[in-house]
Amino acid sequence: MSRMPHIRPIWIVLVIVVVLAAWLASGMVGNTDQSAAEAAPKADKAEPVSVAVRTSTAESVWREVELNGRTAPDRAVTLRAQTAGRIESVQARRGARVNANDVLARIAVDDRSASRNEARAVVEQRRLQYEAVRKMSEKGYQTRTDLAQAKSDLEAAQAQLAEIQQDIDNTVIRAPFAGVLETRPVEIGDYVGVGDEIARVIQQDPFVVRGDLAEKDVAFVEPGQSGHARLIDGRTVDGTVRYVATEADEATRTYPVELEVDNPSGRLVSGASAKLILPLEEVEAHDVAADLLTLNEAGDMGIKTIGEDGRVAFHTADIVKSNDERLWLGGLPETVRLITTGQGFVRAGDPVRIAGDADAAAGGAVAAPTQDDARPAANGADSDS
Repeated sequence: MSRMPHIRPIWIVLVIVVVLAAWLASGMVGNTDQSAAEAAPKADKAEPVSVAVRTSTAESVWREVELNGRTAPDRAVTLRAQTAGRIESVQARRGARVNANDVLARIAVDDRSASRNEARAVVEQRRLQYEAVRKMSEKGYQTRTDLAQAKSDLEAAQAQLAEIQQDIDNTVIRAPFAGVLETRPVEIGDYVGVGDEIARVIQQDPFVVRGDLAEKDVAFVEPGQSGHARLIDGRTVDGTVRYVATEADEATRTYPVELEVDNPSGRLVSGASAKLILPLEEVEAHDVAADLLTLNEAGDMGIKTIGEDGRVAFHTADIVKSNDERLWLGGLPETVRLITTGQGFVRAGDPVRIAGDADAAAGGAVAAPTQDDARPAANGADSDS
């Protein structure tokens, strides 16, 4: 009688564990496949999001550029003493409006009057000597050399008189043009030397708004064209471009531009911030509300429309012109259907259901997405609105 081989209990336990693990795994795979199979039809059955649209047709507008600018006077001159002396009088206060050639200050003449009288006497003496030599020369009693010397002496005396007279004229400081006396650092009794500052006069009308054009825009701006500036106090003033640089600033690679504006009341001040707005070219653009702008998955700002295929299309915003509430966007087809409600729940490529069209019927109400309609599409949606 043969002996049966001895099977250890440990092997029996291992076999049972392997069989159980295989059975459990097959059940999980089956359930996963079944769940996926059940979930797929549900995803396929997800209805398109309901949106409201408005049909928009492009219109002709001027593309504009808005620059950070600053105000400046048309002319500003610092007047300096051309002769030395004591300030004898001042005729204008700081901030006063002055006309061209108005006296601002006077330097004491002192002994300049006596020097002028002496120079006048010398001129008269030299003139008499010259006349005498000329007559004698005509009779042959004086040589041509003597005549030339007498004439030279007369001209030297006349030049000396003119120099003294100019020095006296320089004692009177006058406004070079109409404007405002911005500063006057001297007072009566002050002594000034040649080159010392006497006053600074600023012309207030016209005024200038300066900005810097980018390389891509400079070709569209030329002197003589119109523009306007939005001042720091909210006012908008119209003007004319008077200067466009033909050479770029080496540091910024921009081109300085100046807009000349009228300032009859003198309310504009120098150095204030301003927005310089210049028209560049006439283009076709759509007028849309600013709150229709949204972001795509890449973070680009733009607007969403409905294409001919009934799916969402995203257009990157090309802002041609703007104000506080409206935008004019270029780069779009001539006629588009803008998504006005529900754009935050769809993304490019999604099919949608149009719940209302603002232009479909006169007086018709535009339906907004309901709680069920305003849900993310099956393939995901933007979170922006």
